[in-house]
Amino acid sequence: MDTVCNATSDEPLGLYRINAGSCNGCDVELAATAAIARFGVERLGCRYTESPEEAAIVLITGPLTVRVREKILSLYDEVPEPKVTVAVGICPVSGGVFRDSYAVAGPVDRYLTVDVNVPGCPPRPQAIVAGIAEAATIWKGQQGGEPLQRAETAASLSGEGATPAGLRGKMRYNASACVGCRMCEHVCAGGAILFNEEEAGLRFTLWHNSCAFCGLCRHYCRTGALSATEEWQLAHRQEDKYRLVEEGVVPRVPCTGCGVPLLPVPPELLRVAFRETNREISRLAALCPECRQKESIGGIRR
Repeated sequence: MDTVCNATSDEPLGLYRINAGSCNGCDVELAATAAIARFGVERLGCRYTESPEEAAIVLITGPLTVRVREKILSLYDEVPEPKVTVAVGICPVSGGVFRDSYAVAGPVDRYLTVDVNVPGCPPRPQAIVAGIAEAATIWKGQQGGEPLQRAETAASLSGEGATPAGLRGKMRYNASACVGCRMCEHVCAGGAILFNEEEAGLRFTLWHNSCAFCGLCRHYCRTGALSATEEWQLAHRQEDKYRLVEEGVVPRVPCTGCGVPLLPVPPELLRVAFRETNREISRLAALCPECRQKESIGGIRR
């Protein structure tokens, strides 16, 4: 049975962490938000608590395994209403790299109400702080109190502005360089990438809520159609869960030899295949595989 939260707008909001089968990667980053002063959840008017009865905000990590599901749901019910729930990391949001496992019952929004998602594998402490700030804004808004300014970014909350060198953020897609080989879809551990055949061409979709930022897709993309950005702060409200995507369409063009619709060969792939380009090689880009084979056998050789 739900109980009434004793917290008021002047009291720190209790943060209660629930591990739903996490690998502990996200829990380590959560520990940083509790132990390192510059991440300062206290500045948000929050504090961590070990008691679910004292909590107003629930932070859930892990994909929600079958083994712990009932225990986790029971523990979640011990947190009094009203409460705001934050899914930390891609595992509770989508299942992440475990999404197709028989041992996983999640994502967690199948069983309980989620308000804020913080993608990443794991997300940086600053991104988690941004998610907590959004949750506190929601909670205080529900109580009629003065919400936090949403302009407060993760960087300003953490006291950091620059992104560390080499850090991989969300992926960016360049349709003009894509050859449609689908290798990125094949190597994506989280199943974040999907190709769909459409009349206009080949549609690419990458769902950031399932992307582990591992960079394998970029590593295997020989034409540079995928690249990593420095955008790592992706905390968002639940209603935007399925809008956080990277999309693009590779349009089909008619083969100059037979007229059959085809995906054009980007110049980057021709340079990889032939090591150099010239007028004769570039002409192959507008030919279908059958016409290209005829041209290659009779003329160009690698």
